Amino acid sequence: MGIESHRHHNETARRRWGLLARALTSNNRQTENTNQPQDLISVRRISNFGLIKISPLIDVDWFVYSAGDKFSMKIHHLNQVLTPEDLMGFNNTGNVCVWPSEEVLAYYALNHREEFFGKSVLELGGGMSCLAGLYIAKYMEAARVHLTDGNENSVNNVVQNVKANDLGDKKVECSVLKWGEDVQDKYDIILAADCLFFDSTRRALVHTIWQAMKGNGVGWITAPRRGSTLDNFLEEAQNMGFKYRVSDSYNQDIWDRHLSLKRDCPYYNMDIHYPVFIILTKSV
Repeated sequence: MGIESHRHHNETARRRWGLLARALTSNNRQTENTNQPQDLISVRRISNFGLIKISPLIDVDWFVYSAGDKFSMKIHHLNQVLTPEDLMGFNNTGNVCVWPSEEVLAYYALNHREEFFGKSVLELGGGMSCLAGLYIAKYMEAARVHLTDGNENSVNNVVQNVKANDLGDKKVECSVLKWGEDVQDKYDIILAADCLFFDSTRRALVHTIWQAMKGNGVGWITAPRRGSTLDNFLEEAQNMGFKYRVSDSYNQDIWDRHLSLKRDCPYYNMDIHYPVFIILTKSV
């Protein structure tokens, strides 16, 4: 890629995230400028898949996330004023909300609880909640759960969530982990939700997954296709030595919700909103 082309790519990315930031921080989201590109605005219009019910608590910025009648989690939302600059780097996007891919990953894990028995689990880029990792720590017999994000504010918030859900005796660790840094420990299962879209960090993410995964380990990743971003990630993963499987229909409840949104929601775009499920394994 030439210098001018690279500069144009960066400016386009900054402009898109700037528009998204303004949409997210608008005081009246119902009056967004519909002349803006549909894919930017619709990213926020589809805020969740309705798989996990979110109910406010009396305490400000605290919510209960409930998956059916059996599985509930107290989650603290970061309350901060965001600027477009806050969303330019990958370390900040998880501070905004719990994205649909994280919701879907958590729901999928709850439907496969037996997979985590006695396993060590690492969540990468879990944002302000690390929702999937928290559900695993609370409701599954994992040997160890390590919750991480590249942003210190997110990790501090996750620490609050761990304490609020009495997970201190569940062998749960929270820490800042920037992709590309050395990871000393090895894990049986590595989770990542909606972490594939930044070109500048994709290779570092693949490197971290490879380094942190045991030889017989597995990666569970949920993310929309978003044009070529998912394919670019899979190419990087294959070059690193991973084998992968990609599935669109991997859970009936999730698929039914997708079909319902596709039928009833004019802003729904499968390429942008629907998280596909990726399984990574090492070829060795």
